[in-house]
Amino acid sequence: MRKIFTTLFAGLMISAQVMAVSVQDVCGQFDGDLNIGGTPYPNKSVYLLPGVVENSVTFVLPDFKYGSGELGDIVLPNIPMDANGQLTLENSKLYIKRLKLYATITILNGLKDEGVTYNSIVTKDNAMVLLSIEADLPEPIFVLFAGKATTNNYALPNGGFEGDWINNEPAGWHSFVSATGDLANMIQGNTYQFVPSADVRSGAAGLQSVLVSSDMIAGAKANGNCTNGQINAGSMTPDAPADNYNFSDPANTGFNTPFQGRPDSIVFWAKYVPADKNPANEVNKARMSTIITTNARYQDPEAVVNDDVKIATASINYAATASMGWQRIAVPFNYVTENSAKEPAFILTTFTTNMVPGGGSSYTTGGLFGKAVVDSVYLDDVELIYNKRISLLSRNDSPLAWDGEKFAVEAAYCDSCDTYSAMTTGVSTEYFVAFDGVHKCVYVYAIADDYAQSGEFTLYRVEYSDSDTEGTIDPQGIEETNTHEARFEKVLINGQLIIRSNDAWYNVFGARVK
Repeated sequence: MRKIFTTLFAGLMISAQVMAVSVQDVCGQFDGDLNIGGTPYPNKSVYLLPGVVENSVTFVLPDFKYGSGELGDIVLPNIPMDANGQLTLENSKLYIKRLKLYATITILNGLKDEGVTYNSIVTKDNAMVLLSIEADLPEPIFVLFAGKATTNNYALPNGGFEGDWINNEPAGWHSFVSATGDLANMIQGNTYQFVPSADVRSGAAGLQSVLVSSDMIAGAKANGNCTNGQINAGSMTPDAPADNYNFSDPANTGFNTPFQGRPDSIVFWAKYVPADKNPANEVNKARMSTIITTNARYQDPEAVVNDDVKIATASINYAATASMGWQRIAVPFNYVTENSAKEPAFILTTFTTNMVPGGGSSYTTGGLFGKAVVDSVYLDDVELIYNKRISLLSRNDSPLAWDGEKFAVEAAYCDSCDTYSAMTTGVSTEYFVAFDGVHKCVYVYAIADDYAQSGEFTLYRVEYSDSDTEGTIDPQGIEETNTHEARFEKVLINGQLIIRSNDAWYNVFGARVK
């Protein structure tokens, strides 16, 4: 036991310093190593969710297995946590349904090994949890987990186009000034086709949007282009996908967006003003396209079909509003069934002033020295949406009715009698059921891929006829989410968009700056 203990935790002891933390600080996903009864299980994840009792957390160990038995999720609700992040749980009863027995679970603290005292403690960066599970077994099962807070990417960089522009581009986004390809020198001076704007949608949290415009270059219509990848300019013929495209390459650091999520949709705000000011003109449609890919190079548009690397796609050709004002546009992702087992690695997003290369309204100048009339698109608040709701909750295979605040069960509380299952609405939604024997009710947590980064979840309550809800949180409706800043916060510092991840600060490319 000692060798296992030392090996598992030695790498975290230095960084797991005792310091004041809150529930919001520590909640999230932790990835690390698990040891159950002396058997190692590497590369496992656990979740810490906010408890429904003050200063408590809910511990979730998904897909718990011991030997050849699959015991399902181990969910320990409302574990008291002190200001230093130490967890305390003594002799808690947990009914393991697949074994049809009660287990007594204790979180261990103060365990000494070779002069080192180990505690179950969580910080903003690390989690160390030691469990003793006693049941109808010859001896207790010791479950040891040591992991680090997940730092994967589940969002697009700088979706509000905020902060200072460096080399005529906002952090995370690119246009002609950074283009590559045989004709790059001809267009790299086109800074006027991609500029910051103070024209923002009503209710925007940020101070600026981006204005993307078309132009005439050497007699050819050039659509405005905005991408989180890089532009390749190789032909004077606009519709030449072998030469003119946006691309993402794993080796092209600074012009790709590492990405691990499976979102349900992409949402953005656009203000499209075609050159002829005619929203009904069929040629006046701007375009958005985004592709989630594997760890491989990808270009948009494709010169040849490249379905093998696509995890999911979302695209839309959209017209201007009648008033040519701001509009919120939501586009669902379509997932490639054949690639469902592949892991997302990058995301490539493109906005352009027209759905057709070299397309759009007729280009006029209003005279020899007149002002050019161009297609314009203002863009703001680009966001990936992860649904985290359940559409149906069943108890013992019987659907429960939702009364607008909670689910209700007309029976006495009995965790050994009940099994819950749910249907979810999101591509990546997971749900965890926590039986609260103290208050005689059940909580169902729904989270999605972005939980470790966004801290967002939806919580549902099931009340029995003898439930005691004193001390629990206020009821939440199905459409509501409880959001906390677990370890991801966007701030502006001296005009630069910075991502705060607990006590560390990163730019939008993931490089630590503080």
